[in-house]
Amino acid sequence: MLVLTRKKSESIHLGDDIVIKVVQTGKGAVKIGIEAPSHVRIVRGELAESNGATLEAAIAAFRASFQSSDNQQASDAKLALAAG
Repeated sequence: MLVLTRKKSESIHLGDDIVIKVVQTGKGAVKIGIEAPSHVRIVRGELAESNGATLEAAIAAFRASFQSSDNQQASDAKLALAAG
C-alpha cells in the first residue's frame, strides 16, 4: 500500500483520468473529492464490504435453490420409475 501525506487542496492523480483531492480536514476526519470517468465505480469501503457479503449470500441462496430443485427432480424421477 502506498501511503501519501497531503494537505488541504492538494491532490493525487491516478493514471490519466482520476484525481483525488483533499477538500477539508479536521476533527479526526478528512473530506475528499474524487474526479473520475462515469464508468469508474466509486463506493465507500464499508459499503463495498457490505455489498460483497450480500452478494455472496445471494449466490449461496441461489445455488442452494438449484440444489434443492435438483434433489426434488431426482426424487420425482425415482417416484415415477417406481410407479411406472
